[in-house]
Amino acid sequence: MSDPLSAASVHELRYDSPASEWNEALPLGNGSLGAMCFGDLTAARLQINDETAWSGSPASEYDEPRISAGEARRTLDESRRAVAEGRYTDAETAVKRLQHRHSQAYQPFVDLVVRVTTHDGTSATGYRRRLDLRTATHTASGRVGEVHIAHETWVSAAHGVLVHRVTASTHVDVSIDLATPLRELGREVLVDGAAESSVHVLLPRDVAPPHEAAADPVVYSDDPAAALRGAAVVGVAADGGHPTHAGGRLAVERTRDVVVVLATATTFTGLGRMPAGDALSAGEDARRRVREALATGIGSVRERHLRDHAALYDRASMESADAPGDDDTARRLTSIAEEDGIHPERDPALSALLFNYGRYLLISSSRGSLPATLQGIWNAETRPPWSSNYTTNINLQMNYWPVDVANLAETGRPYADLIAHLAEKGRETAARVYGAPGWVAHHNTDAWGYTQSVGGGTHDAKSAFWPLGGLWLVRQLVDRAEFGARRRTLTELFPLLRSSAEFALSWLQRGEDGLWGTAPSTSPENEFVAPDGDIASVASTSTMDLVLIGDHLRDLCAAAEVAGEADDPVVVTARQVLEELPGIPIGADGAITEWRGDHPQADRHHRHLSPLVFLYPGSRPIPAHLIEPARRLLDSRGDDGTGWSLVWKMALRARLREPDAVERLARLMFRPVTGGRGHWSGGGLYPNLLCAHPPFQIDGNLGWVAAVIECVVQSHDGFLDLLPAVPRSFGDARLRGVVARPGIEVDLEWRFSGATPEVRSAGFRALSPDALGRHRVRTPHGECEIDLREVAVTVALPREAHRVQDA
Repeated sequence: MSDPLSAASVHELRYDSPASEWNEALPLGNGSLGAMCFGDLTAARLQINDETAWSGSPASEYDEPRISAGEARRTLDESRRAVAEGRYTDAETAVKRLQHRHSQAYQPFVDLVVRVTTHDGTSATGYRRRLDLRTATHTASGRVGEVHIAHETWVSAAHGVLVHRVTASTHVDVSIDLATPLRELGREVLVDGAAESSVHVLLPRDVAPPHEAAADPVVYSDDPAAALRGAAVVGVAADGGHPTHAGGRLAVERTRDVVVVLATATTFTGLGRMPAGDALSAGEDARRRVREALATGIGSVRERHLRDHAALYDRASMESADAPGDDDTARRLTSIAEEDGIHPERDPALSALLFNYGRYLLISSSRGSLPATLQGIWNAETRPPWSSNYTTNINLQMNYWPVDVANLAETGRPYADLIAHLAEKGRETAARVYGAPGWVAHHNTDAWGYTQSVGGGTHDAKSAFWPLGGLWLVRQLVDRAEFGARRRTLTELFPLLRSSAEFALSWLQRGEDGLWGTAPSTSPENEFVAPDGDIASVASTSTMDLVLIGDHLRDLCAAAEVAGEADDPVVVTARQVLEELPGIPIGADGAITEWRGDHPQADRHHRHLSPLVFLYPGSRPIPAHLIEPARRLLDSRGDDGTGWSLVWKMALRARLREPDAVERLARLMFRPVTGGRGHWSGGGLYPNLLCAHPPFQIDGNLGWVAAVIECVVQSHDGFLDLLPAVPRSFGDARLRGVVARPGIEVDLEWRFSGATPEVRSAGFRALSPDALGRHRVRTPHGECEIDLREVAVTVALPREAHRVQDA
């Protein structure tokens, strides 16, 4: 595991040419400021994002038309009657009237272009481009003519700035330019005293998603309450040469070392809060950070950045015993693709690299005030796919699956903050649209905490009507309690759980069989064949509804016991309802069904696995009678799917302890994808290893981290279960620093001597008092107990051992 080439190959992305398109560029970020680096030596483009750069404002949710409370009651009654009478398409027509407009869109901000003129030719030789995950640094270097040029870029979380440094072997001319796809309000260039350039921008008040036909899809407004303003500021320090400006550009002539520092700011003031200030005040905020970084000294800023990033990144890693056959990452990806399929086992270090990359991307995109979007914090389009928003029927949740297991608990704070805000904002929607207490969230939300059903009255209910988004969001917070500090966390979560349970209890309907159910009910983005042959998506009591409501009410009762609220009336009602919830339905084919009623599937290979949410990311022990029905549903869906769907299937197959199935899915995950959006049916990886839905969605990258850990370490059923579903393509490897319930840090090294991996060594460390004591450990070759009373235990196995020995 200590081979230097192997170590570098799992912590660096390497290329022999600059990026020619966005899906070849490499990402940097500090959670708030993001950059895609293209790496050209003579015209280095950095496409910049600011996490707070969104269209609209909190006022966007109040744009007309909005359904009135009275009309919403009549619409719900009409839909429920239609469901009861088996008129499923009529039920869908009715619920379309509940739709509002759309959530707002995450926006690109500016492009920073650093041009280098050598007066010695333009063709580059000896080119190298690197993204070092350990230092969160992008470099590009080579010779242009006889001049060696090097670019180094990184983004400091502590100082809130991007730093780009250019060095050359002889004097060159450097110019710095800012461009923006937003509406430009003005520019300013200073060269006396401080060499600075700034651009002020106005963001749109409304942006329609690209899948929605709109005569005027991008709308601007001068109303400061309707849209954000912002600014980007660049400061320059040069070794030699004198800064000048021309045509709004900064320039430095005859220099060998230039440092460019960039900061961005907007009038965003917080989740769901109204904007404050103007573009000038945003510019002053950005300018202050630029000047402070330059005054501190770039060397000191760099040292702080390295310490800060390492404190998170170095906690965990995946290392491979195998070195790659090629140094260029894009070629490594294509070299395992043959006519007969994809062969990741030929380069096991790629699996480890993708794991480490996923942790890097989470650190880089979730350390600010907002969660990672569908694209993290990286987006170049004014109308990005699905608005680059927060899609809450799988994608946002998947972004945060790795938080605890990958030892990055701090990155979960923006996710928790968003849910806390939705719980406040969603009360009005619950009361007006559903006449219900508590709070509700639907399929989409944004930086303003949008809570309504989207679609403008025209979208299919399968992807627009889903009022249980809040339950799944909260469920993930409850699961976090199982990784330590359970009593404190559940006590803190009790008010949130109680409020969302109020809505869930109100949403339930008593069926003719005396059991509780939901109507109208969708199963996210899926459909069925109605008795009349029509394709429908609204029925009663989807399996996902049952699982989410059941789990939520159990979580409420557990939190109530811890918080001393067992006699709370909502808790009392929850306990009663739990006794009368139907079980997970199994169809005539022996597979778990999407809805109660065993409706025929319209798309047998649908990408969503909503009925299996209990299996993963569910964290309760799996009832034995549901294992085979879950497997049959997975088998019927097939392996192929979008990038995030492949990852979800990997985690589900890992829970079922099926390494061969995991292997099939890993092969699909490593398909090389070129171009932009492509077809939805099959995912893979772009040359920069960002996951293709297609198009790019970061959920597949972040979900890969959680799925890999699930293959290696599970802890949901009372065991520390080691190597339950490790595929052969992972090779001989080590997974270090991952976390199992109830807060145990695990280091695990394994090797393959045949088809089944065996543990070479294992180490365990208690991260919280909850983890102290005895724990049962299970491996493919036996069981044992470890005792963490002394906080840490290491189990080192002789090479011939076939089971973990007692510690």
